[in-house]
Amino acid sequence: MAPLNKKIQKFLKDSIRVAPKISKKGELAELRNGLVSPYPQTRKDAIKKTIQQMTLGKDVSSLFPDVLKNIATNDVEQKKLVYLYVMNYAESHPELCILAVNTFVTDAQDPNPLIRCMSIRTMSMVRVDKILEYVEIPLRRTLQDDNPYVRKTAVICVAKLFQLNQELCIELGVLEDLVSALDDSNPMVVANATAALTEIHGVDPSVVSLPKLINSHVSQFLLALNECTEWARITILGALADYSAKDSLEAQDIIDRVSAHLQHVNPAVVLATIKVIIRNLPQIQQQNFKAISLKLSSALVSIMSTPPEMQYVALKNIRIILEKYPELLVKELRIFYVKFNDPLYVKLEKIDIMVRLVDATNLKQCNLLLTELKEYAMEFEPEFVSKSIQGITQLAIKYSGEKFVSKALDDLLELVDRTENLKDDCCIAMCDLLRHCPTNEKIASDICALLNSWAVPESSLISDAAKCNYIWLMGHYPEKFTDLEGKLDQMIENFVQEECMTQASILMTVVRLHTQLPGSTLQNVLEMATTSVNEIDIRDMAMIYWRCLSMPNSDTLVDQLCKSVAPIFENALDNFSTETLEKLLNELSTISSIYFRPQSVRAKRYVLRQNIVRGKRMDELKDMAKNEIAKNMNDDVLLDFGDDEPKTSSSGNVSSNLLDDLDDIFGFNSTGATTSSETKDMQSSTNKMNTSTTNTQDLLNLF
Repeated sequence: MAPLNKKIQKFLKDSIRVAPKISKKGELAELRNGLVSPYPQTRKDAIKKTIQQMTLGKDVSSLFPDVLKNIATNDVEQKKLVYLYVMNYAESHPELCILAVNTFVTDAQDPNPLIRCMSIRTMSMVRVDKILEYVEIPLRRTLQDDNPYVRKTAVICVAKLFQLNQELCIELGVLEDLVSALDDSNPMVVANATAALTEIHGVDPSVVSLPKLINSHVSQFLLALNECTEWARITILGALADYSAKDSLEAQDIIDRVSAHLQHVNPAVVLATIKVIIRNLPQIQQQNFKAISLKLSSALVSIMSTPPEMQYVALKNIRIILEKYPELLVKELRIFYVKFNDPLYVKLEKIDIMVRLVDATNLKQCNLLLTELKEYAMEFEPEFVSKSIQGITQLAIKYSGEKFVSKALDDLLELVDRTENLKDDCCIAMCDLLRHCPTNEKIASDICALLNSWAVPESSLISDAAKCNYIWLMGHYPEKFTDLEGKLDQMIENFVQEECMTQASILMTVVRLHTQLPGSTLQNVLEMATTSVNEIDIRDMAMIYWRCLSMPNSDTLVDQLCKSVAPIFENALDNFSTETLEKLLNELSTISSIYFRPQSVRAKRYVLRQNIVRGKRMDELKDMAKNEIAKNMNDDVLLDFGDDEPKTSSSGNVSSNLLDDLDDIFGFNSTGATTSSETKDMQSSTNKMNTSTTNTQDLLNLF
């Protein structure tokens, strides 16, 4: 009994003894020694350090053979770590991973569903077309697996393999298995199958008829919606958003079934639910519209309490929704007031939303917003201030009452008197107000009096649009400016250096006032516009004016051109076309809603860029793997400036040992070595025998 107790004590001592630790330096040589250590904990620590270096962006692919030795273990945690390492290099170094495919096929039959899942996932990530010869049987087996965790992973693998080789996937018939997964009893499998089919449909719409599949599985989607994870809900809601209800009863039923997700904590789920409701909203009966509108407004308001990045996405989507349903958030104006800690991009979107949201018939609400915008215009961020001044003009034009326009003008005049840097934005804004009320003499007099008081307007105004508006004002109201000829001469001196809008405004103003200016002024401007300007539109305009002036009835013709009345500025807000708006409503919560450009405009075809190794035989892949590891062996060694650890071997010995281990793992043929290398191998065979025989034998037993 005593010898048995000693054996047990020795076994326990060896199991719990403190194994050598891997330092934080993470040198490849140290990691390689740890990966082949006889102590399990040391090997696991070395794998963790290797993954740590890999996460930091360092190429540790030269350790691939040593890491792969540790995949044959009963420790699930260690196996997960090895698979994590392999999956990282599955796309960037596929020639390495294909060599371990037999191990993956074996693990696909492991009793542990987690191991089966990791093996099939790793095989699908290897971007080598040769993998399809090995993955067919494991993939079919996992698609019919008893465990739903394995099945939900397998359906995603079908989409990955379809990207690798479309024709072979169709021949193998795995797409039929993927379609049948839509009828699975597990909601996660249904959601992942929907995502995989959507991905395949994006690559090649002719392979899978996704709209028909969605139409035939609406009931399954609605049943699975309440039982799956939040990201699976987004996938299912996206599929429901592509479905058109047959009648008002079905549309109402879909809205009732998905409305509960408007209160979800994830904003992405909320936006996906709003997309489904907006899609079915036109078909419901009018008496139910108000109740649904209240639910939508509450959901949109709740998103405004999320982090700034999510708020920005929500504001972009709200901008699209408000153009279709402007009354949806009319009572929630205060929610969009700018906060002191909002980022600039959120502030700009909030101003746009508030101007669109305000009720043009509610004077009290318009006055409150005007006061708020005036406060914003006194901030220090230039873009925010410019947007606020533009918002004041848009608000005044939207309300359209001359008294309110005069009040907005008074606020702009006050801002100009208070801050000199606002001249550009205020000049543009005041001219827009004047275009909206061209017959109001008081507004015209106040604006011209202010601009006439500027001593050197050409230096006070910086932007092209501001100079253009200033010159336009002088052309339409010349009697309200003193020293008109002198102000125009200052602008004409820099005609060639000005931008195109200013050049066009100078040209039109000089032609309009040519009877009040010296004769040489008009000829001088026309010559510069036709000979010294590179802008084609300006040259064409000057040529047209020149030919009109050369005609017999030139005075009458020019008078008709110059005295034509421009249309009244009725709307200062940008609007989508009807077709674009409908497309954007169908693409809410996507990248199209951020750019305000439908997918049909942004991209013509689905493009997938990936590194795929095609047409290589297994022996060629082995040579590629061997060369890749040999190439990176000495390049990626981390520098160690410490002198506390002596060097145990030269780089040549390390390289030789590693390549020999690689030969042992994958059965490389090394008979073609040169005579000099054979001599070196014979000289160092005694030293290598003690260190590599055990590990090599283990690898041979493993593979």
